[in-house]
Amino acid sequence: MTEIPVEDVTAAERLPLVAEEHAPLLADHDVFERLHSFDAHAYPMRVGFVPGVMPGKWFGRWHDRYGQVRPLAEIPLAEKAGLAALDGFARMVLIRPEHEPVSADKDRYHRIELYREQQVVVMPQDHLLSILDEVPVAELAEEFLLQEPETVPEWAAASEPYRASNPQKLPQMRHTKDAVELVAAGLGLLIVPLSIARLYHRKDLTHRPVPDIKTSAVALVWKREFREDIDEAMVQDFVGICRGRTAASDRGTDSKQQALEKKRKEKEEAQRKRRAANARREEQDRKARNARKNGNARQHSAQKAKVTGKPGGKKRR
Repeated sequence: MTEIPVEDVTAAERLPLVAEEHAPLLADHDVFERLHSFDAHAYPMRVGFVPGVMPGKWFGRWHDRYGQVRPLAEIPLAEKAGLAALDGFARMVLIRPEHEPVSADKDRYHRIELYREQQVVVMPQDHLLSILDEVPVAELAEEFLLQEPETVPEWAAASEPYRASNPQKLPQMRHTKDAVELVAAGLGLLIVPLSIARLYHRKDLTHRPVPDIKTSAVALVWKREFREDIDEAMVQDFVGICRGRTAASDRGTDSKQQALEKKRKEKEEAQRKRRAANARREEQDRKARNARKNGNARQHSAQKAKVTGKPGGKKRR
């Protein structure tokens, strides 16, 4: 993200990109300190993303195509904070729909699924299940998972008899990172998307795919609301980038390449018109010179009238 110097904006004009009240929605305090120093007016496009989501390719394409005219702020969010960020400061967010099911409300949000990823079980390096290349959900039926059963319906169904006879209370956890720490402490296992397992990787932990559990989705979400034409075009440009639309097929605001091509064509057209006007003047001058050279006063007067627009000669009575 291109940083706009704070000193370029007066204190009275500056609007923080993220207000203090929204600090809990960000990934950590360092992110808040950085974004709070930016002026919101300098970043008309603001996209948040929850942990584990990897939007680098889409952000890179935006910076290449539109960065000079529509700078984009990349905003790392806390878990499950995507919809709240839309209410606060983000135009669009990349979320996990299973963590924020309200995003399915079509009256309030637009939502398009971008990709799905394999779910894995995180466990200590020396766990018995680590000898397997894949861990079927049946193998986890008598394991204690550090998450609510409804978050993994397949495991909830397979483990229901065991949980009924061996009830255990979940420890307090603020987020997935806390749960990973508890896995390392030997208190249980955890099923998460592969990118989350990689994000919180530790040397004393490993993970294995769980092939018979539904894959996890990542979706792009934005509000259903009225926008100015230019803002709506900007939103649709980002949708197009996420869907793989190329620069040549972009709709909406001009991309960098499109703007340069448009400027080039306008310059060529202006040059063509100048050359045509010069050619006409040269032809008129040539005819006038020939008329003077041949001593034909009437022809010379007529040529002069064409050039100056004034009558050239006396009318006969």
